[in-house]
Amino acid sequence: MVIYEQWGRILFFTPKLSLIVQKYFYFLFLSLFLCLNSVQAQEDSSPSLTRGLQFYNEEKFDQALNQFSLLLEKDPSNLEALYFKGLTFSKAEKLDEAVVTFKKVLELNPEYQGARLQLGIAYFKRNSNEEAVKEFKKALEKDDQNATAHLYMGFTQQQMEKFEDSLIHFQIAMSLDPSLSQIALFQIGLAFSEMDEKEEAKLAMEMILEEDSGTETAKQAKLMLDQLGGKTSADSEKSWWVTAGMSWQYDDNVTIEEQDNVSQEGDMSLNYDFGLGASYALTEDTGLQLGYDFSQSIWDKAPAFDYQSHYFSSSASYLFGDWDADLSYGFNYSLLDRKDFMATHSITPRLGFVPKPNLYTSASYSFNRKNFLADNSRDGDNHSWSLSQFMFFMENQAYVLLSYGLDLEDTQDSQFDYLGHSALAVINLPVPLKVTANLSYNYNFQDYKNITESIGEERFDAKHTVQFKLSRYILDSLEVSIGYTRVMSNSNLESVDFIQNVALVGLNYRM
Repeated sequence: MVIYEQWGRILFFTPKLSLIVQKYFYFLFLSLFLCLNSVQAQEDSSPSLTRGLQFYNEEKFDQALNQFSLLLEKDPSNLEALYFKGLTFSKAEKLDEAVVTFKKVLELNPEYQGARLQLGIAYFKRNSNEEAVKEFKKALEKDDQNATAHLYMGFTQQQMEKFEDSLIHFQIAMSLDPSLSQIALFQIGLAFSEMDEKEEAKLAMEMILEEDSGTETAKQAKLMLDQLGGKTSADSEKSWWVTAGMSWQYDDNVTIEEQDNVSQEGDMSLNYDFGLGASYALTEDTGLQLGYDFSQSIWDKAPAFDYQSHYFSSSASYLFGDWDADLSYGFNYSLLDRKDFMATHSITPRLGFVPKPNLYTSASYSFNRKNFLADNSRDGDNHSWSLSQFMFFMENQAYVLLSYGLDLEDTQDSQFDYLGHSALAVINLPVPLKVTANLSYNYNFQDYKNITESIGEERFDAKHTVQFKLSRYILDSLEVSIGYTRVMSNSNLESVDFIQNVALVGLNYRM
């Protein structure tokens, strides 16, 4: 966290800008994607090392150092324990000890992965800029594609007030790792501002807003633009997007959940998606968003399950301090087997709150009116409430989501009325090779309130869904993903008591 303090000093160089930026720089640098704060032990690690890393991830630094020291007493040449001890010193702001430890690692093995870079970072954090530059140069001589080394080289040169020299390293960092583009552009804009090249500084901030205007970095870019004389008013701020995707899917038990239609047969499909939308900032704190999304699935052997959806959406949002609120309306019109299937209107008010920088809480209510165009008995209203908690870690690269939902279905035919409960747990985090992994588990229970005619008793459905997905951007805007889903449905209605496995490979583009 000391990086926030270091960059706070740099932001003081321009008094006119610093009053605005000082207030928010903590949140800006919280969004850095440096992937250096959460670590894992190798499978064959000793118990002391495993416990030490657990304490490290929990920020219990004294306990972590004790575990690493115990291991080093038995084996002073244990490079893994020595390296993680250095990381712990660095994160605990014991920078002199971190420098000594990383030097020891390099004495034992000059090629130990990550040690050179971490030594440079420790020098940077204690303001030993000349030494930091030397270590980053050595790291880049070994691997000139190291985006983090370029990023920290840029940081160090800005700390030395060599703003022009820092530009190339920020440019290289974002070209090597697109996830760093916003923070790199912000630093480029800051450098141009210090060099009194205001137009170039404004251009860098505008590029951040064009990429994604909803991030913390974008909020700081707006503040900088205000100070630089840029246009961020409701009259000028407008963003738009276009998305397109295609995927191949294999499903060993094709189903249509809305009709309780389970085929008990496997098939392959091609899926197509297209979307477009625009967002408008009405004031600094309010916005409006409009969108349209189209999707189509085409099955190989089961055309009766071909599904097409047209979804129109609009929402208005408002920010106030640590709170945010929005109200959205959506209309979905779908076709099944190329015939009119279902029309749904939904209205959803939502309220969000940031209790701490790494936490986000959201509560919502949604009203849905369903119209089954070929089966009026299922027409009805659905009321649903949900409470969600996000917990971010690894410098906001990763998160855990826990959510609970309650919904009430009221239909024309009372045998379809139910009270439902759902629980969702998601973990999303980066893994090696710039891949993002997402694992989720969803439990859904529906307790039907009246007798189902076909079984002569009240129906219940209990469904477990496990989903795993890996995704990676191969170009700035093109994402490739692979996923697997397993559904285990337990019901006293035999036709929907089933197991389903789905595999998917997809490409998605966003402009």
